[in-house]
Formats: sequence, structure tokens, C-alpha cells
Amino acid sequence: MAYNKMFYWSDDDAAYITNVPALPGCMADGDTIEESLANADIMIGEWIRFAEELGREIPEEDSDTIESTNPTSLDVAAYILGRMGAIDTWMLQKLVYYCQAWCLGIYKTEFIDDTFKDYANGPVNKRLFDTHRGRRIVRREDYQLAHSFSESEKRHMDHVIETYGNEDGDTLRQYTHAERPWKETRGALNEGESDNRDIANALMIEYYHN
Repeated sequence: MAYNKMFYWSDDDAAYITNVPALPGCMADGDTIEESLANADIMIGEWIRFAEELGREIPEEDSDTIESTNPTSLDVAAYILGRMGAIDTWMLQKLVYYCQAWCLGIYKTEFIDDTFKDYANGPVNKRLFDTHRGRRIVRREDYQLAHSFSESEKRHMDHVIETYGNEDGDTLRQYTHAERPWKETRGALNEGESDNRDIANALMIEYYHN
């Protein structure tokens, strides 16, 4: 069964956690990304067998393609806020970033035709940043949803929200700080320094692909 998986490093668990968003509650951990993903495959099988025993419907598999409608970072922010309401700007930036990163990792294609920079507080989309500069909290009324997303795009964003939406901005900042794309782009920069370099799509494809 082909279900997308999204992983992250958890300091609290001292392990990589892999979530299978299409299967509610289906998660696994491991000391390495590879171990966490392999354990998630085992959990997928167990989740499906248990659902079959209970006579529950098995969610449809994830597609291996995504139908793009060329949304902007602001369109994606509006969708996320429409689902979540008021959140802090760190969290909004990281959720939009993960929509891009996981689309590159899973589908090998951009979710939005834009870049993310290696700011001191993690990956940041400059266009989105300019709309909330100086603010800590943003709300759904701040970003009106006018874009029509495809169903596969909505499913992808919902997967990101399912995986990361229960965290806060500081936790998501820690996640991106532990991941290669941001770390490798920054290189030898010290804490708090920025050089405003774009995080390469190739880095995201390599790291988030599974």
C-alpha cells in the first residue's frame, strides 16, 4: 500500500518520528530515518489488518503525482490559516515550508514557485515574511483564501497539517534546525547570523525523499 510518510527528529523522544497522515494514529519511531521509515511500513500493515478486523474503511492510497494549480506562498498560508485559525508566524512559515519541502521530497516537484531562505529562525519565505513582518500572531482573516486548489494539493497540505499542526512555532523551528537543508545551507554561520541564502530544492529532494 502506497501511503506517504513524513518524518522529523524529536528531542523529547530522542528518535526520528514518522507519521503516516492518511492513516490516523499510524506512527513509528527509530534511531535513524531509515529505521523509523521501516518501522512505519510495519505499522501501516498492522494498521490495515486491525482496521479490516474491525470492518472499518481503509483510506485510499496516496497518489504518486500531484495536480498543481501554481499557488503562491500567500495562497498556501491562507489555506493553512483557514484550517487552523490564529497561529504564530514562526509556525505559519514552517508549515508553508513543509508543504514545499515534502512536495519536493515525495513528488519531485515544487509546491510553490518560490524559494525559502536560511534565516536564523529557520526556513523563511520572503514574500510571506513581508506580509507579517513585525507581528507574532496571524489569523485567518489576515489572509483571504481566493485560490482554487486541486484535491491532491488539499490532501498534501492536510497531510502537513496532520503531521505538524499540533506543535508550536518554536518546536517547528527546532525541527527545521535539526534537518540538513537548513543546516547545510547555513554552513558555518553562528547562532543568530543570517546570509539570506536560498535553500536549494535539490537539498530538500534529497533529504525528504523516502
